[in-house]
Amino acid sequence: MGIHHDLITLGKTFAVALAVGLDVLAISVGVGIAQVSREASIRLGLSFAGAEIAMQVIGYQLGVGAGRLLGEIGAYAGIALLVAVGAMLMRESMRDEPEPNFEATRGLGLVMTSLSISLDSLGVGAALPAARIPLAPLLIMLCGTTTSFTLVGLKFGGRLGERYKRGAERAAGAILIALAIAFAAERLR
Repeated sequence: MGIHHDLITLGKTFAVALAVGLDVLAISVGVGIAQVSREASIRLGLSFAGAEIAMQVIGYQLGVGAGRLLGEIGAYAGIALLVAVGAMLMRESMRDEPEPNFEATRGLGLVMTSLSISLDSLGVGAALPAARIPLAPLLIMLCGTTTSFTLVGLKFGGRLGERYKRGAERAAGAILIALAIAFAAERLR
């Protein structure tokens, strides 16, 4: 039972880390369309990983009972924040100002973007004890998958954005809003 059990636990841990990473990948492509700098990419990768890890730890500590309720609220709050980030990106793309007021790679924009993708992890973290997924190995995997998927998504989104300037920001906003709608529809199933 020992090795078999360990392999199953490792598989479950990897599956959770992969699912969280893919969620981050989708959002990173949308943000990357606005063509972020290398420094901003690193900042986003670390911020996204930090936010996901923090929410997993908080959710884990809350436990299954209270965590389910908070996880659902957190998921919908994350979706609402994602819509807000997308709307702000679209609004800024339509202005003729040289400097946009909202930037998803620093300050309040970075906090909002990081929270929008990580709040649903409260529910995931709360389910970890029931699923018998150990926290420390998951956090190590999350650090790697989240950061890697963020950088890949930003790079891919940036390549899409190289050809289109103003439209790229509008597209980024629309993608983020579409992702929020898709996430909401998935949660309602």
